[in-house]
Amino acid sequence: MTHTYKKLGAAFFALLLIAALAACGNNSESKGSSSDSKDQETVTYKAENGNVKIPKHPKRVVVMADGYYGDFKTLGINVVGAPENVFKNPYYKGKTDGVTNIGDGTSVEKVIDLKPDLIIVWTTQGADIKKLEKIAPTVAVKYDKLDNIEQLKEFAKMTGTEDKAEEWLAEWDKKVAAAKTKIQKVIGDKTVSIMQTNGKDIYVFGKDFGRGGSIVYKDLGLQATKLTKEKAIDQGPGYTSISLEKLPDFAGDYIFAGPWQSGGDDGGVFDSSIWKNLDAVKNDHVYKIDPIGFYFTDPISLEGQLKFITESLTK
Repeated sequence: MTHTYKKLGAAFFALLLIAALAACGNNSESKGSSSDSKDQETVTYKAENGNVKIPKHPKRVVVMADGYYGDFKTLGINVVGAPENVFKNPYYKGKTDGVTNIGDGTSVEKVIDLKPDLIIVWTTQGADIKKLEKIAPTVAVKYDKLDNIEQLKEFAKMTGTEDKAEEWLAEWDKKVAAAKTKIQKVIGDKTVSIMQTNGKDIYVFGKDFGRGGSIVYKDLGLQATKLTKEKAIDQGPGYTSISLEKLPDFAGDYIFAGPWQSGGDDGGVFDSSIWKNLDAVKNDHVYKIDPIGFYFTDPISLEGQLKFITESLTK
């Protein structure tokens, strides 16, 4: 009889041990599922291509719209792929490690290999948005719908990183205020122009089309020439195209200028007598901008541009 009780006791203990181990296993599985569930949480975002369910915490973002690369980096979001222009931007030096170059930003095939959980693309980029949507949640953005600061805020809202955006904006305001004080002491109310040449075509920029215009005219409050204000700021897409003969009418006391692209043909503009007779040229107040670095309007590029503009105008 005693022997029988011992057997029953041993069997009961074994059942208790199995139950305890099963409970531990269930707890571990429950914790893992909770973590996985958090990673898989989605939010609905209203994009140009409709309402898109995107990860609440994206881990692998492909930024096909090159101009937004610096926005996502500033917000602390992992970018795994970006177009070639990103790797040519001097202000991104040391900030593209581990990022794959996807070429001109139109190849769907190059995106597939990166296994993204979010894709950012322009509406007019040339990439097949329908095909991209089959790879991962795709957010289409209209290039000029928001200015650079509002776009950063929008991406922050989209990804739940508003704190990162506010942190950068607070620092940016301090940097701008310090630069403004320095620059105004030197140039006062003298005029500043921003120009690029594409062959014989000359483009004069205002405050809304990159090239440092938002810094010069919005943040620093510097003065544009009368015709620049009329043609490139008060109307149009943010720039105006002029002929060489019209150059003296648009040229400011200080000029930021460069070719449309690195090594691009300036059409002889900078060798012309009209250019050489400008007051800014004769007074050595012309500063050559990097066409790629000044194309971007994201936080990282803006910081680089502000530094270059400040150093140029106060040297």
